[in-house]
Amino acid sequence: MIAKIKEWIPMIFPLLMTFYHIYPQALDVRGSSYISLAGVVGLGFYAYHRFPFKETLGILAGMGIMLFSFYTSSFINNTNDPYTFGFIRSQIAWLFSAYLIILFIFKIHKRPSLNTVLLYIVGAILLQSIIAFAMNINESVHDFFFDLQMQVEYSEAIVDEGRAQRLMGYGIGFFGAGAIAGIALVLISYLFMRMDLKPAGFFLLVAAYAFIFYIGLFMARTTVVGCGVGLLVIAILYLWDNRSLKKQARKFIVVSVFAMFAGYTFAMFYFPSFSDWAFELFINFINTGEISTRSSSGLSQMFIIPDEFDTLMWGTGQMTFMGTDVGYSRMLFWLGIPGTIIFYYYQFFVARMSFTRDWGVNIAALSMVVYSLALNVKGWIDLNLVTYLIFFFFMFYKYYVYLPKVNKTDNFWARARRQKMENIYNKNKQLK
Repeated sequence: MIAKIKEWIPMIFPLLMTFYHIYPQALDVRGSSYISLAGVVGLGFYAYHRFPFKETLGILAGMGIMLFSFYTSSFINNTNDPYTFGFIRSQIAWLFSAYLIILFIFKIHKRPSLNTVLLYIVGAILLQSIIAFAMNINESVHDFFFDLQMQVEYSEAIVDEGRAQRLMGYGIGFFGAGAIAGIALVLISYLFMRMDLKPAGFFLLVAAYAFIFYIGLFMARTTVVGCGVGLLVIAILYLWDNRSLKKQARKFIVVSVFAMFAGYTFAMFYFPSFSDWAFELFINFINTGEISTRSSSGLSQMFIIPDEFDTLMWGTGQMTFMGTDVGYSRMLFWLGIPGTIIFYYYQFFVARMSFTRDWGVNIAALSMVVYSLALNVKGWIDLNLVTYLIFFFFMFYKYYVYLPKVNKTDNFWARARRQKMENIYNKNKQLK
């Protein structure tokens, strides 16, 4: 047991790094979020290691194209939106923060797999769920974590107002909290298809799934979208992937149903005042057979397309509300059609840079793109912070595990061929 604890202790540091990578506003670093510091440190390590991955230039070039589309819209509209540079700066910070995390994971684990990285992400989101629950039931815990987070993002008035309506997280709330919780549900679904789990690990992951689902649901109902995309991942891998653990997947579906019922009892006991709001989707489905809520019913009116041709082509050059939460509409008003296409294609481009010959593994990165596109029907978000982690895992694996192994094999066979040719030559020489 002590040996196990000693083995787990080094994992705490990358877990916390992953946590604050996903929830950067949860830690105030001299008036800035954690990601600003982590990005600088990660870039420093990347430079110290002599810029090891040429594929990173492709990611940065994609950011450059995206930035060009931003400033083209600003130039045409004669605007200067500070959000433009702030967005790209955050993307760069997340990119090199991801490098820093994967660097430490490879230092701690002898031979980490993609599943290892995904478990860190799930673990970070589970930690957020535990903290959010503790903050809700204990005022001292709430005050402690509230003092750590950036007050600019979530002032006391905003938090108090939110707590009266829903569960508030640590450094995140509302739409974003549900979106991040959904990431864990998608990735856990993938892990059940691709990770051979022992009984203890299996039941722990099921419990984590149910707990994150309910805590996420009480923070924002967009968590349900993550559940839906996760089930889609299971269906695709179950039907078309020969390497998937189909028996384990069936077991997960059955056990999770019971875990969800247990979780419902837990939710009703601790959050009775939020229950009607949180379960509105399920209540409406049972009563009317329709999958809808009051907020989703109004979505059709929020799909707004610019009336003016110039706005449709080049946007307004400003990232503002424009009367709609829908991500696609907000992008059209900000950048127009060309910029919107570039913005959403960039997310696929980052995922594509992580692809391998095993298409089942590629589903992990691709599912983040699909999930992001689904979320943009309700609000505006990108999930590059997760795909950057997956990207750098495969870069580390390619350059520090796969290629050295291939080169070693090539050298062996090259030496064998040379020895064979020398033997033939010497034999012919003796015959002469």
